[in-house]
Amino acid sequence: MKNEKLFLLLAICCMCFFSCTKKQIPFSQEQWLKEKNRYCMTDSLIEKLNKEKPNRQQIFNLLGKPKLEGRVADNEVDYFLKSEDFFTVWVLAVNFDDGGNFESAKVLCED
Repeated sequence: MKNEKLFLLLAICCMCFFSCTKKQIPFSQEQWLKEKNRYCMTDSLIEKLNKEKPNRQQIFNLLGKPKLEGRVADNEVDYFLKSEDFFTVWVLAVNFDDGGNFESAKVLCED
């Protein structure tokens, strides 16, 4: 009986751990443009951007223009990734230098 309770507790802990981790998949432009699994592609997308160092127009060609007005600024473009509840939104923030060249990309949580 004691072993069964311990096993059950361990199984619940494992399920919680694996459900809370961010499952990553390779970047797919097709899925990105359909707004499917964006959050799960961020690691491979950021790696691709850091490697290729695209300019602003190349980013728009790859990811499209953000659909929401106000998500495009001179030195930053924000792409919607997912929402967890009514108030929490995850975005990919892509930053450019003054010449429109890629500087960095990061995932941000906006409350």
